[in-house]
Amino acid sequence: MTSSRRSQPPAAARDGDLWDALRRAEPEALGELFSRYAGVVHAFAVRHTGSYASADDAVQATFINAWRQFTRSDPGPLRYDSARPWLLAIARNELRNTTRARRRLTQFLSRQPAPLHQPDHAEAVAARVDSEKHIQAVRAALAALPVHERETIELVYWAELSVAEAAAVLGVAEGTVKARLSRARHRLPALLEENR
Repeated sequence: MTSSRRSQPPAAARDGDLWDALRRAEPEALGELFSRYAGVVHAFAVRHTGSYASADDAVQATFINAWRQFTRSDPGPLRYDSARPWLLAIARNELRNTTRARRRLTQFLSRQPAPLHQPDHAEAVAARVDSEKHIQAVRAALAALPVHERETIELVYWAELSVAEAAAVLGVAEGTVKARLSRARHRLPALLEENR
């Protein structure tokens, strides 16, 4: 006797098994990937944006986009043992899109006349957490690095990808990742000292 109900992937399923389940349009597999990697994606996004709220949005957008990719067309087999590099590549693109949209909104708002009534932002300022201030200082130091070095640092140290996984996300050779890391590690101590 067969059941029309879709089987749920076992809790200890490998990422490749979950990937195959997603290829069969089994949403439970995405839930399991979310359980495994939402924290990794969130930590990457917090460090990238300096904001927990923006990171929450990035995690949501990443997993929605991941599901859409499977519903639109079959992406083929998983290329690595882990889905983490693939998810972080999606997160990276989502964060870029968000940054561009925020920049366009800021430019649009700067062209608008000032409102008659300025709202009191005292409560919002008081609600900021110390960890966001620390992240902003680190981001200021990273901003002084070239974009390719900054992205490499974010993937290897913040998202804890291997050199091979970071190379896959960035679309470059492993030697390029190693060279970028070396240059960035040489520059960062002085940049961090300047931003304390």
